[in-house]
Amino acid sequence: MEDKKWIKKIAKIGVGTQGSAVAWACAVNGIDVNLYMRTIDKTQRARDKLKEQILDTSISGLPRKKAEEAIARLHITPDLEEALSDVDLAFESVYEDLEYKKKVHADIGKIAPPQVLIGSNMSSLLCTPLAEASGRPDKFFCMNWGDPRHKQWFVMVMWNMKTSESTKELALGWARNTGMLPVIANKDTPGYGFNKVWREVKRECLALWADGVFAPFDMDRYWILCFGTRIGPFAMMDEIGLDTIRDVEMQYYNASCNECDKPPQKLLDMIEAGKLGKKNGKGFYSYPNPDYEKEGWLYKKPPFDK
Repeated sequence: MEDKKWIKKIAKIGVGTQGSAVAWACAVNGIDVNLYMRTIDKTQRARDKLKEQILDTSISGLPRKKAEEAIARLHITPDLEEALSDVDLAFESVYEDLEYKKKVHADIGKIAPPQVLIGSNMSSLLCTPLAEASGRPDKFFCMNWGDPRHKQWFVMVMWNMKTSESTKELALGWARNTGMLPVIANKDTPGYGFNKVWREVKRECLALWADGVFAPFDMDRYWILCFGTRIGPFAMMDEIGLDTIRDVEMQYYNASCNECDKPPQKLLDMIEAGKLGKKNGKGFYSYPNPDYEKEGWLYKKPPFDK
């Protein structure tokens, strides 16, 4: 691995919301991807969804021939050993639970050939426990991806104390070769630092909403008008997935045992009712074509003046 100048093929372990963003970025930028989830049906559905997004020129911007070449780079397998056998990097995007992620990385570390790098697409955890679980901390790094399908061309990067310089070089090269801008956290910090800021924003927004102070659409309008962003905090939570938001918040709560860190019951009730956000069509907004994408919504022109 040391003589390679870039990562040419990855195993994508977990192909949910963030995992599919990673796979999409790789495929459209010339990097082969082995897609792996726990069942072949889920893996096939993930590939079919990625195929639709790559063929959609409003998302990928690719001409038909280039799109078909990108789709051909997506390979599915129900077998973890097969997924890991011929890659330069195993990159994990399973749900945000420390013990589960540690188990996944322990399995990857045992199965993957010794030269394979290992990465985690985590949001709120520390890098070191996952690196140690993998058995190869020198080849381990963490990244938290923006979603290039929504023009979020950035990725947060974090090392552990044992990450080698060659691993850092290859990881950053991989990020740049997929068109992403790396933003580096120089210390192993929960949430990369930036996600700690985002966490405070979403925690306070959820608390205000649960307490009946703000409706999601009003908070989002206020946010967009103040900061000039594409969407507001509640729409962003929808895009991430409300079940993922819950899982991240529970990590903070489990660490602190502080009731202030616990996700509000109102959010848990939404999730229990099957409202997971953009991924299944209903969250704080309805999809496709949510209100915040409609003309007139930002300035509360009818029919949005509630």
